[in-house]
Amino acid sequence: MKAFTTLLVVGMFLTTVALADDAEDVKMAELDLLAAENAGDMDRMYRHIDPGRTLFLPSGGLLTVAGGEQDKRRRQASFEAGLKFDLQVRHLDAEVYGNTAVLTYYRVGTITRPDGLSRTIHFRVTVIRVKQAGQWKEVHRHGSNLTLP
Repeated sequence: MKAFTTLLVVGMFLTTVALADDAEDVKMAELDLLAAENAGDMDRMYRHIDPGRTLFLPSGGLLTVAGGEQDKRRRQASFEAGLKFDLQVRHLDAEVYGNTAVLTYYRVGTITRPDGLSRTIHFRVTVIRVKQAGQWKEVHRHGSNLTLP
Protein backbone atom coordinates (compact mmCIF):
# COMPACT_ATOMS: atom_id res chain seq x y z
CA MET A 1 0.00 0.00 0.00
CA LYS A 2 2.89 2.35 0.81
CA ALA A 3 4.37 1.76 -2.66
CA PHE A 4 1.01 2.56 -4.29
CA THR A 5 0.67 5.81 -2.30
CA THR A 6 4.22 6.79 -3.25
CA LEU A 7 3.52 6.03 -6.90
CA LEU A 8 0.33 8.11 -6.78
CA VAL A 9 2.08 11.12 -5.21
CA VAL A 10 5.01 10.93 -7.65
CA GLY A 11 2.59 10.62 -10.58
CA MET A 12 0.68 13.71 -9.48
CA PHE A 13 3.94 15.66 -9.11
CA LEU A 14 5.23 14.65 -12.54
CA THR A 15 1.90 15.58 -14.15
CA THR A 16 2.10 19.03 -12.55
CA VAL A 17 5.69 19.47 -13.78
CA ALA A 18 4.69 18.37 -17.30
CA LEU A 19 1.79 20.84 -17.37
CA ALA A 20 4.07 23.64 -16.14
CA ASP A 21 6.59 22.81 -18.88
CA ASP A 22 3.79 22.75 -21.47
CA ALA A 23 2.56 26.16 -20.29
CA GLU A 24 6.04 27.62 -20.74
CA ASP A 25 6.48 25.87 -24.10
CA VAL A 26 3.19 27.21 -25.44
CA LYS A 27 4.04 30.73 -24.26
CA MET A 28 7.41 30.54 -26.01
CA ALA A 29 5.73 29.32 -29.20
CA GLU A 30 3.30 32.26 -29.10
CA LEU A 31 6.09 34.77 -28.46
CA ASP A 32 8.08 33.32 -31.37
CA LEU A 33 5.07 33.63 -33.70
CA LEU A 34 4.59 37.27 -32.65
CA ALA A 35 8.30 38.09 -33.01
CA ALA A 36 8.22 36.57 -36.50
CA GLU A 37 5.19 38.71 -37.36
CA ASN A 38 6.95 41.86 -36.10
CA ALA A 39 9.94 40.91 -38.29
CA GLY A 40 7.74 40.18 -41.33
CA ASP A 41 9.03 36.57 -41.37
CA MET A 42 5.99 34.69 -42.63
CA ASP A 43 7.85 31.37 -43.05
CA ARG A 44 8.72 31.34 -39.36
CA MET A 45 5.31 32.66 -38.32
CA TYR A 46 3.29 30.12 -40.28
CA ARG A 47 5.28 27.19 -38.85
CA HIS A 48 3.22 27.87 -35.71
CA ILE A 49 -0.15 27.95 -37.50
CA ASP A 50 -2.42 25.05 -38.45
CA PRO A 51 -3.59 25.42 -42.09
CA GLY A 52 -7.22 25.33 -40.95
CA ARG A 53 -6.80 28.04 -38.32
CA THR A 54 -9.85 30.21 -37.76
CA LEU A 55 -9.69 33.87 -36.89
CA PHE A 56 -11.90 36.65 -35.57
CA LEU A 57 -10.20 39.93 -36.50
CA PRO A 58 -10.24 42.91 -34.12
CA SER A 59 -11.98 44.95 -36.83
CA GLY A 60 -15.04 42.69 -36.60
CA GLY A 61 -16.62 40.66 -39.32
CA LEU A 62 -17.30 37.00 -39.78
CA LEU A 63 -15.11 34.06 -38.87
CA THR A 64 -12.22 33.66 -41.31
CA VAL A 65 -10.07 30.65 -42.16
CA ALA A 66 -6.58 32.11 -42.33
CA GLY A 67 -3.81 29.59 -41.98
CA GLY A 68 -3.06 28.25 -45.43
CA GLU A 69 -0.52 29.06 -48.13
CA GLN A 70 -2.76 31.63 -49.82
CA ASP A 71 -3.07 33.62 -46.59
CA LYS A 72 0.67 33.33 -45.98
CA ARG A 73 1.44 34.68 -49.49
CA ARG A 74 -1.02 37.55 -49.03
CA ARG A 75 0.53 38.53 -45.70
CA GLN A 76 4.07 38.25 -47.12
CA ALA A 77 3.12 40.56 -50.00
CA SER A 78 1.78 43.12 -47.51
CA PHE A 79 5.05 43.11 -45.56
CA GLU A 80 7.08 43.33 -48.76
CA ALA A 81 4.97 46.36 -49.76
CA GLY A 82 5.91 48.10 -46.50
CA LEU A 83 3.54 46.89 -43.78
CA LYS A 84 5.31 47.10 -40.40
CA PHE A 85 4.34 45.84 -36.97
CA ASP A 86 5.92 47.14 -33.78
CA LEU A 87 3.77 45.35 -31.24
CA GLN A 88 4.49 44.15 -27.72
CA VAL A 89 2.77 41.55 -25.55
CA ARG A 90 1.48 42.37 -22.08
CA HIS A 91 0.19 39.99 -19.40
CA LEU A 92 0.67 36.72 -21.32
CA ASP A 93 -1.06 33.80 -19.61
CA ALA A 94 -1.40 30.17 -20.69
CA GLU A 95 -3.58 27.40 -19.33
CA VAL A 96 -3.01 23.86 -20.57
CA TYR A 97 -5.74 21.22 -20.73
CA GLY A 98 -4.12 18.03 -21.98
CA ASN A 99 -3.07 18.69 -25.59
CA THR A 100 -4.99 21.99 -25.77
CA ALA A 101 -3.83 25.38 -24.50
CA VAL A 102 -5.66 28.67 -24.09
CA LEU A 103 -3.53 31.82 -24.16
CA THR A 104 -4.71 35.30 -23.25
CA TYR A 105 -2.82 38.57 -23.47
CA TYR A 106 -2.89 42.19 -24.56
CA ARG A 107 -1.05 43.38 -27.65
CA VAL A 108 -0.07 47.03 -27.86
CA GLY A 109 2.00 49.10 -30.23
CA THR A 110 2.00 50.54 -33.72
CA ILE A 111 1.01 49.17 -37.11
CA THR A 112 2.31 51.12 -40.11
CA ARG A 113 0.60 50.55 -43.44
CA PRO A 114 2.46 50.46 -46.76
CA ASP A 115 1.23 54.01 -47.50
CA GLY A 116 3.01 55.25 -44.35
CA LEU A 117 -0.07 55.82 -42.22
CA SER A 118 0.32 54.38 -38.75
CA ARG A 119 -2.00 53.71 -35.88
CA THR A 120 -1.57 52.76 -32.27
CA ILE A 121 -3.44 49.64 -31.27
CA HIS A 122 -4.57 48.09 -27.99
CA PHE A 123 -5.91 44.57 -28.57
CA ARG A 124 -7.20 41.82 -26.31
CA VAL A 125 -6.20 38.44 -27.71
CA THR A 126 -7.28 34.86 -27.02
CA VAL A 127 -5.49 32.02 -28.80
CA ILE A 128 -6.24 28.29 -28.85
CA ARG A 129 -3.30 26.00 -29.58
CA VAL A 130 -3.29 22.21 -29.95
CA LYS A 131 -0.21 20.06 -29.51
CA GLN A 132 0.36 18.19 -32.79
CA ALA A 133 3.39 15.89 -33.18
CA GLY A 134 5.08 17.64 -30.25
CA GLN A 135 4.50 21.18 -31.55
CA TRP A 136 1.94 23.70 -30.30
CA LYS A 137 -0.05 24.79 -33.39
CA GLU A 138 -2.42 27.75 -33.38
CA VAL A 139 -5.91 26.62 -34.40
CA HIS A 140 -7.93 29.72 -33.44
CA ARG A 141 -7.27 33.39 -32.65
CA HIS A 142 -9.74 35.99 -31.47
CA GLY A 143 -8.69 39.62 -31.31
CA SER A 144 -10.75 42.57 -30.17
CA ASN A 145 -10.09 46.22 -29.53
CA LEU A 146 -9.47 47.12 -25.91
CA THR A 147 -11.41 50.11 -24.69
CA LEU A 148 -9.25 51.89 -22.16
CA PRO A 149 -10.95 53.48 -19.13
